[in-house]
Amino acid sequence: MPDLFLDKTPLFDAGWLGVSAAASRDDVLLCLAEAERRAEAALEQLGRTLTQGGLPASSAAADRDRRIDALLALETRGIPASGAAADGAVERVMMEVGFRKRDLMPRFHELAERCRAVHRRALAMARDARWALMLERAAADPGGPSSPIQGTGTRYVKSDRYDARAARSLPPDDRVRADRFLKRLGEAPVPPELELSPLAGTGLWGMKAGNGNRFILRQGELRGVTCFFVEDVGPYPDHEGGRRGVLAR
Repeated sequence: MPDLFLDKTPLFDAGWLGVSAAASRDDVLLCLAEAERRAEAALEQLGRTLTQGGLPASSAAADRDRRIDALLALETRGIPASGAAADGAVERVMMEVGFRKRDLMPRFHELAERCRAVHRRALAMARDARWALMLERAAADPGGPSSPIQGTGTRYVKSDRYDARAARSLPPDDRVRADRFLKRLGEAPVPPELELSPLAGTGLWGMKAGNGNRFILRQGELRGVTCFFVEDVGPYPDHEGGRRGVLAR
């Protein structure tokens, strides 16, 4: 996966809607269709960027961290900024052109929704790519215990990788919320609303951390006690319009 520069991965450019109020109806329709085509092409290019190879086995942990950080920035800043630009551009042209050609108003609304759908799909793609790297990191670079064994039912400890990873992924208020959720892991039985469950094919576990965030845990043993090591935490929001994936349920 090549470097991800936020200014090099726009999904929408306001210049794509450079059509004047004096343009013919057919020219306006062609402009709107071309803007949709370019947005879809930009989404396809983003998908190729996110799937072009992976990290080599010898890749440094810092390189993986950098890519996770870049994907989180893309998801939280780059793509939302592109979505806002698309909304603003469509509204501007609709005000300048649509009110003079009122029969085209439904077409402007359709364009706006298509652009929103493109950005929702892009957010989900960036999230999934970031989460895959987080799982890879937790499996390839597991930590040792950094705290006493916690819990009266299910036992757990924070790994010595956890705090640094949490600080990179979550703002302070979300980290406090995550700690509150984590304390509930030690209850007997584990509250079902935490949705503690194995992540298929990874050897890792997932659990809610509040506010759309999820923990990554692994099972291990400490001083003869089977327990969970809390390795990572990060956002896993629902970017798919209500069709939540297994991690976000």
